[in-house]
Amino acid sequence: SRSSGSAIAAEVFMNNAGVGATVMEPKPYMLVTDGQERSALAITRGLGRAGIPVIVGAETERSLAGASRYCVARWQYPSPLQQPTEFISSLVEAAKRFDIAAIIPPTDASMQAVAAQRDQFRPSVTSMIPSLESYDMVSDKYRLMKLAQELGIPIPNTIFVPDGNIAVIRNQVKTYPVVVKPGRSLVKIDNRWVKTSVHFVSHAEELTDLYRRTSYLQHPSLIQQRIEGEGQGVFGLFNHGKPCALFAHRRIREKPPAGGVSVFRESIELPKPMKDYAVRLLEQVKWDGVAMVEFKVDRQSNVPMLMEINGRFWGSLQLAIDAGLNFPYLLYQAMNGVPVAVPNNAYRIGTKSRWLLGDLDHLLLRLTKSNVDLRLDAHAESRGRCVADFFKLFQHDLHYEVESLTDPGPAFMEYRNWLSHLAGSRS
Repeated sequence: SRSSGSAIAAEVFMNNAGVGATVMEPKPYMLVTDGQERSALAITRGLGRAGIPVIVGAETERSLAGASRYCVARWQYPSPLQQPTEFISSLVEAAKRFDIAAIIPPTDASMQAVAAQRDQFRPSVTSMIPSLESYDMVSDKYRLMKLAQELGIPIPNTIFVPDGNIAVIRNQVKTYPVVVKPGRSLVKIDNRWVKTSVHFVSHAEELTDLYRRTSYLQHPSLIQQRIEGEGQGVFGLFNHGKPCALFAHRRIREKPPAGGVSVFRESIELPKPMKDYAVRLLEQVKWDGVAMVEFKVDRQSNVPMLMEINGRFWGSLQLAIDAGLNFPYLLYQAMNGVPVAVPNNAYRIGTKSRWLLGDLDHLLLRLTKSNVDLRLDAHAESRGRCVADFFKLFQHDLHYEVESLTDPGPAFMEYRNWLSHLAGSRS
């Protein structure tokens, strides 16, 4: 049934592959927001395969995770960026209607909104969502890098720009290229939340122009040395700053190729320095819930440099699940008071996970744009090697992130959307 009087009505859709008419029975339902995200799909599958019923929320009627057989119902809500008050009201309504055990928001927009309004829900519903203070601390790269310096954790050479006044600090930038990072992935401008981006800058004039024309850089930002090397990360579940389960991976290919979303990655043994740095940071802020601490290992010094922390489920979550650590279910257990203590390296090393369409986008970028346009360094693979690597479709312990023989709906939806987008971009 459609609610009246709201800009975007909250709706319930029964999933034919779900539990049908029994969806209204009181059970420990989990509400996963941002159903369009691959991380939401991984959460839905991870919980569903463990027997936990999942309701998927999204801004649209249909979504990637909502197409999964493990989604028992879909809930449409207003945008957490454009209508945060209405978004929270819709989640409160869903929590009451389905007696939701807990909400899991896998994006910054939703996590920030729920963390800021957690008093609108029963305490149990947000029990493993970090406090807004802790979330802000790890999500704000400006504050995070200062904290890392205090804790003796390596970071790239960094110039802190508190107010966008580039004229004052421009002469401190001695070498190029540099990377300009907004302090936050979301910045409030004119009472609206705006998504920010990381920028590569090649010379001083470009730097000045970037700050002049980019409104969100009037907020705190960073100018950092560009680190060349492999991206690696430590995933974890924490209870009041104490690690319950840890996992590590390395990025093999990304979109865009010079650094972005991981499209092909592999599980690795927990590297001691990185593990220690990650735990030190999250202990300091008494972190509750899941987080990913991202590093880049400098090719020359072999030192892992802190890049950022995602205080939520991460994009490559499916890799950890495929390697044997079902973080969504571990989080569910922790929410229900079950002690979680997973030994280090309690997962398969060398497991690979591939986002196929993302990897195809990576290949198309490499074939259609120059290394200069893509801002690739001298160690980038040749185009021929990229083609050869792409067609290695079958490898030992290789898993596809979206495609699943037992849960094919999300892949069909993703293919259809990808082809529609491709056709639209050519018209």
